[in-house]
Amino acid sequence: MKRLPEEDPYSATRGQSFPMERIDRVDPETGLLVRQVTSAPTVSRHMHYETPTFTPDGEGMLFVSMRVAGRGSPWDLFTCRSDGNEIVQLSGGSRRGMSNACLSVDGHYAYYMEDGSFHRTRLDSAEDDEVGRMDDANHYEYYRGARSWDDRWYISMVRTGNGSVALVRWDVETGEHVVIVEADKFNHPKPSPGGPEFQVSAKYRLPDGGLRVVPMCIDVGTLEKIDLEFNSGGFEIGHNCWLGGSGDYQATLREPYHGIIVMRRDGGEPERVAEGPYFWHSGASLDGRWIVADTSYPDEGIWLINVSTRRRELLCFAGASQGNHQWTHPHPNLSDDGSMVVFTSDASGISQVHVVYIPDDLRERLSGTP
Repeated sequence: MKRLPEEDPYSATRGQSFPMERIDRVDPETGLLVRQVTSAPTVSRHMHYETPTFTPDGEGMLFVSMRVAGRGSPWDLFTCRSDGNEIVQLSGGSRRGMSNACLSVDGHYAYYMEDGSFHRTRLDSAEDDEVGRMDDANHYEYYRGARSWDDRWYISMVRTGNGSVALVRWDVETGEHVVIVEADKFNHPKPSPGGPEFQVSAKYRLPDGGLRVVPMCIDVGTLEKIDLEFNSGGFEIGHNCWLGGSGDYQATLREPYHGIIVMRRDGGEPERVAEGPYFWHSGASLDGRWIVADTSYPDEGIWLINVSTRRRELLCFAGASQGNHQWTHPHPNLSDDGSMVVFTSDASGISQVHVVYIPDDLRERLSGTP
């Protein structure tokens, strides 16, 4: 693929290294170290509360950043160490930027789209492989994608020649692809970390301009529909995702309720594991032991919850404006072992990636360890 000239402000270089940008602060309420990992004058964000940001060993992480400061700017993909060092750009072959990014299960690779091409790039060397290509596909700006629990499949979205959006499954080794379904829009791709279930919401434009939302759950291997419903116990749930690789589900509650529930796949009554603030977005550790959640209306900070003991503790205040743009929401996400939380905040005036480091004694308190 022809590289754009370096003087073009929209050019980008895969493998380019950047100096450390981190800014440290101590949260005045909790005393915990909060590290602002990015500080370049462009919008940066981590991979969302539903999508892993940290590598399994906790040593590295992914984030995306706008190429230039401006509306409609392309997004590029970066990796760095979880302490904020060694920032390296992973994408860079397309003027329109990248989309649909996620980590491989082992954390060695980033998967993402550039236009109609599926790329696999090593985090440690930025060595890139164009795994597959969909010739009639165009760029569809959705910054995060998904991979199956066994790392066999990568799922992305592309804009087709007829203007619709296609949900596409790619074979990670051969690059072969299958269009699963087409719609006007898709949202919240959620593969189960512990099995073949893949959930997503398809949206179809109605004649009156409204949207018909169709939740889908499929077996990512067979592409057959899975009839899987979790019992919410009569609660109206808000944002939700898998409880790590447990096969169960967790969700925040909508008004008038305040709390987080865990819904078991056996259909039993849900377990209310947290009450108190109005929890907003919640992510879980891979082992399902920990849930992290931000809060809103009012903002009462980011909290860590132990699922089994139901104990919770405030980690820090994000200071995010929580506006219309998704990158003004914290969307906290946990490392696999529950020792770090990544979130996005525009407290500095521009959305940036932050990490709060959780000491062992805090997790011991929540676990009930003497």
